[in-house]
Amino acid sequence: MRWVAVAVAGLVLVAACGPSGGTSQSGGTPKAGGTATIALESELRTLDPLDSSLLVEREVFYNMYDSLFTIDPSLKITPGLVKSWDVSDPLNLKFTLQSGVKYQDGTAFNAQSVKDNIQRYLTASTSRRKSDLASVSSVEVVDDTHVIFHLKKPDATLLATLVDRAGMMLSMAAVQKGGQNFSLAPVGAGSGPFEFVEWQRNDHLTLKKNPNYWKPGLPYLDGVTYRAIPDVNAILAALKTGDIDIARTIAPKDVAGIKSDSSFIYRDTPAIGFNGFELNTGAPPFNDPAKRQAVALATDRYEILKNINFNIGVVGYGPIPPSSWAFDSTEKIYDHADAAKAKATATGFTFTYKTTSDPINQQLAALLQSELAAAGITMNIQTEEFATYVQECANHQFQACNVNWSGRLDPDGNTYAWWHTKGDFNDSLYSNAQVDAWLEDARVSTDQNKRKQDYLNAQKQIVADAPYVFTVFGVSAQISSNKIHGFTLYPDLMIRMAAVWKG
Repeated sequence: MRWVAVAVAGLVLVAACGPSGGTSQSGGTPKAGGTATIALESELRTLDPLDSSLLVEREVFYNMYDSLFTIDPSLKITPGLVKSWDVSDPLNLKFTLQSGVKYQDGTAFNAQSVKDNIQRYLTASTSRRKSDLASVSSVEVVDDTHVIFHLKKPDATLLATLVDRAGMMLSMAAVQKGGQNFSLAPVGAGSGPFEFVEWQRNDHLTLKKNPNYWKPGLPYLDGVTYRAIPDVNAILAALKTGDIDIARTIAPKDVAGIKSDSSFIYRDTPAIGFNGFELNTGAPPFNDPAKRQAVALATDRYEILKNINFNIGVVGYGPIPPSSWAFDSTEKIYDHADAAKAKATATGFTFTYKTTSDPINQQLAALLQSELAAAGITMNIQTEEFATYVQECANHQFQACNVNWSGRLDPDGNTYAWWHTKGDFNDSLYSNAQVDAWLEDARVSTDQNKRKQDYLNAQKQIVADAPYVFTVFGVSAQISSNKIHGFTLYPDLMIRMAAVWKG
């Protein structure tokens, strides 16, 4: 079962490149108090990073849990629960931890807690963090504030990996106390700026201020409430009525209106993920490479950008975005749609495309259906409730599935888990020994030029084999009431609330 954080946007085509990203938006002296309500594009499945696969879950996690490392808006890795580090020995990484940090249940964060968390991620049967941490052999406790990560082989991606869920630290006492209910009610489990209060599915998720947060003066807000609103039109309506304060996405057609309304703030920056849909290579019809390639050839990315995204974003050709040092500007294996070439490759077959009822996803599905019909390919649209859709795609119970990815700092995070044979998010069951070798080599190499060549090679092969049809590179956006201040825009789509205040 591999459903990535996939979901990352599980389904949203956000998008658009703007000049104002990566900066903090402020409006005077921060004020303490008040609460903010945030729209989520879907309901969550779990509140445990161990088996999490959705973007909306990650967003909540970043406000409840602390990671070993963090990033700044330029995607530079910065200290988190790890205060400083020595990676001069590529097989033995030495980390100095923050001292005096406590979890929200009062237990201490220390080196033993790091070891226990990593061991849990590596060994639990339901863990989706195993491919993230595949290079880790063991974690040695030196003393309360020092650990050594012993690696099986060098891993140039590990620090970036520890920014995200594989590096999120939880109170083991809280995990044990929560038992089977922990993933639904992780009381006191984090050390982050906000702590869990309650989760009422399909209604709201409430967090309250952590009064003992280890970063002085933060957070400013008394609490944060999340509401799952799976319809982008309903998100916009809630924003306009004041029922929500912040959204990650609205329909692209509505962006211009929000930009021109002084009651709201809209800013965006190029995102680091990718949008498109995956094809199941492990079952008919897409166990036939020619049929996958025919779909990729018949898909008109420019029409998707224009008619679905309203020219917000740029055409996407592969998994690595233009902002990455490993981006390949020459890779355009499938550029403009070519129905004639698609027909010559494979035609006359039928498949089912799974998506959700979100209006944008429905419009996208209808456009794809018409484009493929021009190549003699029949695409049936199957609309499902979000939780069912996620589970079936993760279980490989699909032929084509509309899935997007929010992206990671290192190009490894946009490739390995998705298309390595043993990747935790390889829903499409894609397997290519040469791609595996390139992705493995890119992990162990310390030479960025060598790593780049590995990713260029791997990307070209993945795109050519078409286990996934790439369409658009989107944006990360701030869409909020003008009462929201201190919002820092990050390219990874995450809404971090520690420094946000309302006034």
